[in-house]
Amino acid sequence: MYLVFVIFIITEIFDEYLDYMLKGPSVLHSALQLSLFIILFIIISNLFSRFYRQKINKLIPEELMDILKIIKEAEIKGVLINQTNLMARLKITKPTVKKRLNYLIALHYIDFEIRGNHKYIILTELGNSIIK
Repeated sequence: MYLVFVIFIITEIFDEYLDYMLKGPSVLHSALQLSLFIILFIIISNLFSRFYRQKINKLIPEELMDILKIIKEAEIKGVLINQTNLMARLKITKPTVKKRLNYLIALHYIDFEIRGNHKYIILTELGNSIIK
């Protein structure tokens, strides 16, 4: 919401300047205003996403971030990881792994992929975006 408001204010200021320079509305005026809006949207959304990604990383407990990193490392190697592999890597019990995975699923950071009789853990786009 704030992002759109900031962009709107900046484009309105630019609009006043264009009206003064071009002596009124024109096709060039509209094209320049649209171009500015798109450029500002891209720049400001990148800045906001970086800021919020840093805040999100600080809010996620280290135990959950460790799980995300393990899954990411496995995906980079081209290996699929399941709950049993995760239990062995973290040296924690099945109920603990299950609780942490359910929390990550609720946050939409991970999902399950079923292949045959096996259920593998994969990162979602959101999960991928918060890992450094």
